[in-house]
Amino acid sequence: MRKIGKENFKTILLTMLFVLSIALNQQLWERISLTKIIPSIRQMETIEVRSQGNIDNISDILSPQSFCINFGGGLHTLIYSDSYGIWKGTIETIRDQISKKDFKVELIDEGLWEEARDFRSIEMKFGYTMSANLLKEIAKETEIVDEIEAFDSILISSKDDTSIYMASQRDGEYYVVKGARNNDSLLNIIKNIEENGYDAYYSTQDIYPVENKSIMPIELNENIHEVQVVQEIDPTNDGQVESFAGTFFGENLDFVRKIRETSGSVIYMYGYGQKELKIDDLGVLHYIEKIDPQKSSKNISTEDALKIALQFINEHGSWSNVDIYLKNIELTQKNRFILSFGYRINGLPVYYETDNKQKMMDGAVQVEVLGEQVIYYKRFLKREKIAIKLLEDEENMTVLSAPQIIDMNFSFIKGDFLRAIDQEKTIDQKEILKNVLSTIRKVEVGYYNQPSKKPNKLIPIWIIKTDQMIYYFDAYNGRMINRTQI
Repeated sequence: MRKIGKENFKTILLTMLFVLSIALNQQLWERISLTKIIPSIRQMETIEVRSQGNIDNISDILSPQSFCINFGGGLHTLIYSDSYGIWKGTIETIRDQISKKDFKVELIDEGLWEEARDFRSIEMKFGYTMSANLLKEIAKETEIVDEIEAFDSILISSKDDTSIYMASQRDGEYYVVKGARNNDSLLNIIKNIEENGYDAYYSTQDIYPVENKSIMPIELNENIHEVQVVQEIDPTNDGQVESFAGTFFGENLDFVRKIRETSGSVIYMYGYGQKELKIDDLGVLHYIEKIDPQKSSKNISTEDALKIALQFINEHGSWSNVDIYLKNIELTQKNRFILSFGYRINGLPVYYETDNKQKMMDGAVQVEVLGEQVIYYKRFLKREKIAIKLLEDEENMTVLSAPQIIDMNFSFIKGDFLRAIDQEKTIDQKEILKNVLSTIRKVEVGYYNQPSKKPNKLIPIWIIKTDQMIYYFDAYNGRMINRTQI
């Protein structure tokens, strides 16, 4: 028996030493630069400068920015990344309805839209206005619903399983497209989400004594952790920077002037200002091209501008392994478009401060198209760091709930509200709470990229949008990071 006890002791001791060695090795890996040890892994974390190919995922880029799943009975959830294939199924349904030509379009009022949304339903919001021609492009149909020129929302409701609701909510226009195609496959996704678990969202009026149907969660099922990231473009990595510059100027950079500033930024200049590429010390890329009168004078449509922008991105950095999506298309003047793209990590949108720190942005990629020419390109992405994790990292930080964030910062929100209303108008103190909470329009969660403070981490944040302001709060401590006037 004594011999068996010794063997067991040896086994336990060896096991403890093995676990300890794993833990120490993990600490060592976290402290050693992977760039010096395994360049190929570092390259996987950074921009893919050689990726070429056709634009074959326009529909993915045009995917809605959020999906509100309504379970009925006042229960909802909000997801941002389309892991359930909702958008693909919607495109197939629209294509089938149009190809059969067995459909009709009716103009409805907002009340009927909200009634359909109260049923078990899926509401898709794009964040920008999609033209009917863009829908035609991704549905690969020559004919389209002529009665609907543009839309920013789509609703699939169990109220009518053979109809698709479409709306331009910015313009107050609501439609129902009635056809023969059954939506059961899309509505079954609601059941799948229920079975897989979800963060329960409730109407603001179910949480506070106020009339407001905007939704927010009381608590999240799973904690949202910080994300370790790396710069997609590292200006200190000469090989990587030159390889990327080669996509703009060609592989031979002998006739391209290179300037390395004391700040760490790298600038490439071609000719007398025809082309200029700058990668600053934070990894922000700026590319400017002198206007070519012949290219810029071409007449183009919104669809053409999108294709030109996507092809340019594909040739200068690509979007491989990036959950990127169209944020906005702005026509600034004839044939001049600014296209902004956001991206998600772990299914959540990433926000960052602008250069003047007065405004928050989630458009990490921006392309300005004039005629058939790209005259400006900005790119600022972070890649999730590839880490060898054999043990769970210890993290004691817990995300606060949305109501906690509102309660902690109510004085700020109330102050902005009072400054926005007529100064001569007096409000009873008992009514201020109700009036302030009634202005909340959107409550979302995302990640915050803070390059000047913690460039290698993304922290979770709450984004609260009211009628007057957009607030950004640290989800761990409730501190207000930024606020932007609408």
